This record gives sequence, C-alpha cells and structure tokens, in this order.
Amino acid sequence: MGRAGVRPRGAAVTDRQWVLARRPEGRLRPDIFSLQPQPASDEPLAPGEIDVALRLFLCAPTMRNWMDPPGNSLYPSVPLGAAMLAPAGGRIVASADPERPVGADVTCLGRWQGRLRLPGSETLLVPAGLSLVDAMGRFGINPLTAWFGIHRIGALRAGETLLVSGAAGSVGSIAVQLGRLAGARVVAIAGGPEKCRWLTDVAGADAAIDYHAGHLSEAIARACPGGVDVFFDNVGGSTLDAAVDAMNRMGRIVLCGQIAGYDGTGMRGPANMMRLIYGSITMRGFLVGDFAAEWDLARADLKAGYDSGAIVYRDDLREGFAELPQHFCDLFQGRNNGTLLMMADPGAREARA
Repeated sequence: MGRAGVRPRGAAVTDRQWVLARRPEGRLRPDIFSLQPQPASDEPLAPGEIDVALRLFLCAPTMRNWMDPPGNSLYPSVPLGAAMLAPAGGRIVASADPERPVGADVTCLGRWQGRLRLPGSETLLVPAGLSLVDAMGRFGINPLTAWFGIHRIGALRAGETLLVSGAAGSVGSIAVQLGRLAGARVVAIAGGPEKCRWLTDVAGADAAIDYHAGHLSEAIARACPGGVDVFFDNVGGSTLDAAVDAMNRMGRIVLCGQIAGYDGTGMRGPANMMRLIYGSITMRGFLVGDFAAEWDLARADLKAGYDSGAIVYRDDLREGFAELPQHFCDLFQGRNNGTLLMMADPGAREARA
C-alpha cells in the first residue's frame, strides 16, 4: 500500500518514539513495542530536507508485514530497536526545501515518533483547503486502493458479480460501494451480523455473508448463483479458497491483502490452482503507488461520490500517542469501524481543521 517502498531517513528531533522491541509471534500484542526517549539532533538541515512534527498516524494491516525479519526485498523490515514505520502526516516546522514551506502539511511514510527529518521529495503536500485527516482518510491510500483495485485491477463492468472479503473494513467498504456504482451485483463478506447489516442497509451491497456462521463456500454459492466475475480479496487463506471455487471463466482476483495470515499463521496461495488454469482466471497484486499518476483522477471521482452521498465513508479517529500500539492491535481484532487513524497529543484535533 501507499509509499511502502520509500524508507524515511534521518534523525528524529523530539522526545519519544515507539520502537519494535521484538518480533511478533502469533496474534499481535502491544507489548512487542517499547516507548523510548527519542534521539535529538541539532544539526542543520541538509539542502532539500524538512523537519516535520508528526501529528497523525494511519494504522494499516500491511504494517504487520514490516515487523517480520528481513527476507522479502519488496517491502521494508523494521530493525529491532528502531521506531515503527507507519504512514503519517504532520506539519513542517523547519525547511530547506523551497517547494515545502514551514507551516505546510505533508504526508509521508513516517515512524511512530513525534518529529522526523527526511527529504522533502519523500513527502506529499496536502492540497490547500484539505484537512490532514481527510488527506489521510477520505482521500488517502485506503480509498485510493479500493478505487484502483475495482477500476484498474478488477476492471469491473456493469452486470458482473463482485465479491469482496473484509468488506466492512476501510478498503473493503469503499470497494463495495464503488462496485455498486459501477452497476455490478455486489456480495460482501464480513464478520458478524452488525457489520453485515451495515453493508446491505448503508453501503448498498446486494447481499452480505457472515463468515462467522461457517460454511462459507455454500454461502457464496447461494449469494452468487451465477458465479463470481471479480473477487476483491483482503483476507486470503480459506476465504480465498472458497472464492476461487466460485469464480467464472475469465474472472479476475484482486489481491489487496492477506489479513488471515498476518498473525503468523502463514500466507499461502489458493488450493485449487487448476480452476485458475482451466478458467483462464487472473490473480494480480498491486500497490496504490503503482497508479500515482492517476491519483488526482481517483480523488475527483471519490469526491463526487462523497459530495452526492453515493459513497459513505467512515473513519475511526482516536487520540493518544501513548496508546498507539494498543489501538493498532485493535485493527487485527476487528475492533475498528472504518479507517483507523491515531492523532498524537496534545492539540491533535487541529488536524481536522
């Protein structure tokens, strides 16, 4: 997701940071992180550098992968004892970049800490008139991921059937609504009757499947009697297996996330590979950064949906730097409603302005 391939550099210049104290084993626990004093630096900024007071942090499932030991060169690995990587936003407090003045808000791949020095080129300016919360929420990497997954990777067409796993989450809920707006029949998979009711009554899914009820393959077959043309997968594992068995010929599987394997149980491909072959079915993973040249187009389309009421967006906005690890772990227990954003304190609610 996002700018996950860009690694922030430079020394932090404030008082505290959450560091990765040990690698997670099994279910994610907040005690793998340790709150530590943050090294200070009085060195002048190098040309092109900026100093950012970080104010807002996005909690994204993909961050769980970054806690694993080095080994996959396509995404970063946080060293033990280093501040946790996270999509972040803040205000520039010092600048040696003429295109990024003091007082401007930016987003970046940051760290769980209060201040960060990094090249200005590794940040994105928040457009005038847009709050930092909206830049990282309604118009941030999660809704953009849904947009490109539906329209570019899935190439969803009117009259097709779209199946979305993790459908009540930040990405999944937008994918459901974009599918509805594209004229598809939309079937959502989520955990629990409350989430399923929200998906049908508010998000507009044609049907919702509660995976807690079991017998997922049979439930998909009932909800998708004509099969599945596009599967937007945020979960993987047995959910992916069940969806593959329902795919139509020439179907497309959008690989967005594998949250079923993030807790250390491992990630694997689908069991029924021959169905993919004989069905001429494609599976494709992607990062939202792959489509950076089209972000403005996607944001304009999302804005039209928000403004008209055709797309309902939810963010779960929380406060307190000291509670950041606990709130992050809530993400993996389904204890969030929408995009999980953490505002540092004090005075962080100004990020909404």
